[in-house]
This record gives sequence, structure tokens and C-alpha cells, in this order.
Amino acid sequence: MFKAASVLILLLLVTSFAYAHSHTHVGRNPDGTWGNGDDNQLWIFATPDQPQWGTVEMIPTGEYIGDKQIYASVLDCWHSAHPETGLFQLDFNGELTQPDWRIGLKRIGFSDTVNFWMEDEATTLEILTYDGATIAFEEPDWDTTLPDGAGGFGAWHFHNHTEFLALAAAPGQTFSATFTVFDTGSTAFPESAQYTLDFVTVPEPASVVLLTMGLFAFVRQKKSMR
Repeated sequence: MFKAASVLILLLLVTSFAYAHSHTHVGRNPDGTWGNGDDNQLWIFATPDQPQWGTVEMIPTGEYIGDKQIYASVLDCWHSAHPETGLFQLDFNGELTQPDWRIGLKRIGFSDTVNFWMEDEATTLEILTYDGATIAFEEPDWDTTLPDGAGGFGAWHFHNHTEFLALAAAPGQTFSATFTVFDTGSTAFPESAQYTLDFVTVPEPASVVLLTMGLFAFVRQKKSMR
């Protein structure tokens, strides 16, 4: 019974890791101060304190094309910015007033145009297949759980999943992708500065390996105490 429970815990934890994802944010007001020239300027960032992502890991999928394996990035989500301070939010509209911004993503360049690509996670269709190609993020949707920037909750947002994939012969291969975001809505926020994401293929997510080792060590310890 204990063994079955331990395996179940392991499966739940590994599954939760597999479905965890981080957000690349889109906001405005890059300097974090309202009332100056960049208030409506779009920008892309990881977090306000550390805007640039470090090198993003791409993990093996077990799928091959020829003698190369497909790797998938652990970073796969684009989300409107919603800090509790409200410094970078795209709007402060109430629930009854949908904002006029419509955010899109533009490909500026990929380091490898053959072995690195993007897909829409929902459809698995390849997207942004050439430099200058664009996609539109979803229209603003109301979410009661997001900070409203004024000490309460409820905000308009978008939340899109795009998968970064690479074909590589081994871990340690690097790729990069550069983007801007733009607004096609009547709000017409100015296009963002270019933002580059760097990727590297890895043999295994280190956190999953350590989690697995730790849980099995715990199981062995419990058995030895019987």
C-alpha cells in the first residue's frame, strides 16, 4: 500500500512539473514610471526585476526525425502583464468595458531556420514560418483572479501558448529567436523593442531527475525502517 501511494505521489509530482509553464509577459511603460514618454510603449519581459530570460532549456521529447531528436522548450506561454502595482498593465478597464488593444507577435529572426521552429500548441500547426511573419494573440478576456493594479482583482488579459521546438543530434546545441510585439487595435500602442530568447537542448530536466531520486530514496528509507 505504501509503495503504491509513493508511486502515485511521484506520478502526480512529475505530471505537475510537466504541465508547469512560465510566462513571457507583454506590458507597457517599460521604465515603470507613469507620466512620461514611454507610458504606452509595449515591451516584452520575463519579470519586471529581471526582464531578460536566461538561457531556456529544451528537453527531449523521445520523437526523432532521422537521427536527430525533437526537443521542446519548457517556456511556452505569452501573457499580458498583471503586477499587483499595476505599473505595466495594458489597461485599467472594468469588466463591462473591453479594452481596444489587440496584441500580436512578430518574428524578427531565428538563428536556425531549418532545425528550429514554432507551433501553436492548440492546433500543433507551425507558425511564424519566416522573418516578418506575425500572429495575433487572443482578444482580451476578463479574469476575476488577476490583480487589477489598484489593490483588488479582476482584469482583462490574453494568455497564449506557442511551443518552441528544435531538431538536434545531442544536448548542448543552442538556438535563438527574436521578436517584437505590436498593437493592431485602436489603442495603437507603439511596437516594442526587439526581444531575444536563447535556448539550449538538455538531456533531462534536472528538477525531475532530482525529484525522482529523492522520492525513491524516501521510499527505500521507509522500507528499511519496517
